[in-house]
Amino acid sequence: MKPTIAGILGGVIILCGCAALWFSLSRSPGPANTALVDVAGTNAVTDQVGRALRTVFSYDPSQMDRTSVAAQEVLTGAAMQQYNTDFEAAKKHAAETKQVLTTAVRSIGVTDLDPDSARLLVFIDRQTVQGDKQESAAAQLLINAEKVGETWKISDIRFL
Repeated sequence: MKPTIAGILGGVIILCGCAALWFSLSRSPGPANTALVDVAGTNAVTDQVGRALRTVFSYDPSQMDRTSVAAQEVLTGAAMQQYNTDFEAAKKHAAETKQVLTTAVRSIGVTDLDPDSARLLVFIDRQTVQGDKQESAAAQLLINAEKVGETWKISDIRFL
């Protein structure tokens, strides 16, 4: 039995198809944590979480309701529940003492990043002003964020 050109060509095509399938399946899917390699994603989560933290941790007694509404737009899950519980006490204290709180984000590092969640280490400075009295304090936060649509929202806040 003599092989025909069509048979040989068919065999070569099958071998090439099998090789292509094997190479595509054996490729590494890429890192699960893209915090160090996805510059655009890291910048987006850093920028949005930084702005959200300034919103959540800054207030003026004359604008507490506005602060609360803005916080609801940047928080989700456990962070929203925690904030709503703590904000009532802060609102009462600010009204009684006329204390203004300003928070500045000093540094943010993204430790884990995937398409719909991130974990960040954040260093903040908080300044309180009450009449003539000013006080400053620094804090470290561990933040979990979730991507909702195109927006990163804070889902958990832990003070370290």
